[in-house]
Amino acid sequence: MSLERVRLEGPRVVVRTSSPDDARRFVSYFDRNREHLAPWEPARDPSFYTEEYWAARLRDYDVERERGALHRMVILEGAEDELAGVVSLVEIVQRAPVWRGRVGYSLDATKEGRGLMGEALGLVVRYAFEVLNLKRLLAGYMPHNARSARVLERAGFVREGYYKDYFFVGGQWHDHVETSLLNPAWRVPLS
Repeated sequence: MSLERVRLEGPRVVVRTSSPDDARRFVSYFDRNREHLAPWEPARDPSFYTEEYWAARLRDYDVERERGALHRMVILEGAEDELAGVVSLVEIVQRAPVWRGRVGYSLDATKEGRGLMGEALGLVVRYAFEVLNLKRLLAGYMPHNARSARVLERAGFVREGYYKDYFFVGGQWHDHVETSLLNPAWRVPLS
């Protein structure tokens, strides 16, 4: 089975499926945002910041996408070639008794505070609900990540749980707030 690449367009951003051709863009994005993303992501091996690493990882993402397990996407602002951010739809399950996925994202430090992530997340939610027919989307954040909390709240996600010592980042354990968004137009699949 071969899945076509996704391209979602909003007024200011384009969200599209990543490809191995994006390796240079991923290296640049994560390299220039090392300090900005450090509080939210695990420590990275130096190989993480190489094109070889990202070319292989993006090929793996394509395999997982073809299996229907995930969609790793890039966020581009307008006609810019550099990544403004990344958004992922992972842990996708499309069979009884569960139709759900998990959303994760990050945004370039220079792009924050302009509503770009909210726009990108809205496009991904619409795709997940209207095209993939998922019933539930999950998303989480660390309690001290107020920006992420606001993005999810504005998108309609509601708090469902609080997990102690859930993420090991920066040499210590962090709590996690779990949220979800339900698809009000979900329909029983025909097959």
